[in-house]
Amino acid sequence: MAHFSSVEKVVVILRILVLIGVLLAVVAGVCLPVMTLAAEAEIAPLAVDSLLLDGQVAGERIVVVGERGHVLVSDDAGHNWAQRPVPTRATLTSVFFVNDRLGWAAGHDAVILRTTDGGESWQLVYEDQAGERPILDIWFRDENFGCAVGAYGLFLTTTDGGTTWQDQLFEAEDLTPAASVDAGNDDWYEGEEDWGKDVHLNQIRQAATGRLYIAGEAGNVYRSDDGGATWLSLAPPYEGSLFGSLALPGESLLVYGLRGNLLFSPDAGLHWAAEASGVVATLNDAIRLRDGRIVLAGLAGTLLVSRDNGRTLTAYPQADRAGLSRVLEIGDGALLLIGTHGVRRFQLPAPLALPPVQREDDA
Repeated sequence: MAHFSSVEKVVVILRILVLIGVLLAVVAGVCLPVMTLAAEAEIAPLAVDSLLLDGQVAGERIVVVGERGHVLVSDDAGHNWAQRPVPTRATLTSVFFVNDRLGWAAGHDAVILRTTDGGESWQLVYEDQAGERPILDIWFRDENFGCAVGAYGLFLTTTDGGTTWQDQLFEAEDLTPAASVDAGNDDWYEGEEDWGKDVHLNQIRQAATGRLYIAGEAGNVYRSDDGGATWLSLAPPYEGSLFGSLALPGESLLVYGLRGNLLFSPDAGLHWAAEASGVVATLNDAIRLRDGRIVLAGLAGTLLVSRDNGRTLTAYPQADRAGLSRVLEIGDGALLLIGTHGVRRFQLPAPLALPPVQREDDA
């Protein structure tokens, strides 16, 4: 029987540990991605209370999406929810329907799913795990043409309903000469160099005029007047991250983002004015209700309502302070609040009998 000195024993133990480390690296680097690729979303009893990030009304149905590939549907105005199986466990950040049957969902790993039956079943039409650029929003003009935007300038387009996608270089021309920018209290932006073309593109929205707007990182807002073929770079007076835009009547536009920043343009982004939101929480979403009121939602349970296109705001803070990522108006007039708490209904107080106040710069 062989005898080992203390030094030899230490060497043997170290070699064994190195071998174990190599084996673990192989498992982590090779086996786990393969397992992830093959995974489908688990049907989770508490999915309705999990992190949910986006939703849309599709006919009489509501579809919401979120972490771990969760897709939930409701056919009774959000009172009850059922999870539907999807071929991914990637976090889904966005969902968009062009009618009550045809829709798409997208998210991390640049995953894009498509449904042709109102969200009952989904097929994987695109993914790019190696690119490490999550999709943050998806939009379609009609049943054929659509765009997906995301991290580090990700800009995908399709002309065949999402069957194939083209990874485009996102470029924009300046609408106006460079202007001075007030970064407010965002001292952490001081000294930053040119952000270049690889800024995060956070949201894409279409106005009633047909114009498209993209809100992005580092105060970037872009506008397209030709359906997404070319883009103009706007210059709002803020250098922090902007998470969305809301087109108002005429050419008016609201953009919103980090630390409660809210900016108004009366002329499609040519001129800007900062508005006082009254909050320091990040604003993630804004919608215009059928009665003309505007609702903004954000972190820390922030829910703001305006009757004058954002000039004045009334707060309806949520008691649980859950972060809100999306707000929807549904058929019975209630709101659906989507976020870190999952999804729940919320009834706003009835609007005043007086008509909404018109801003002087809206006229």
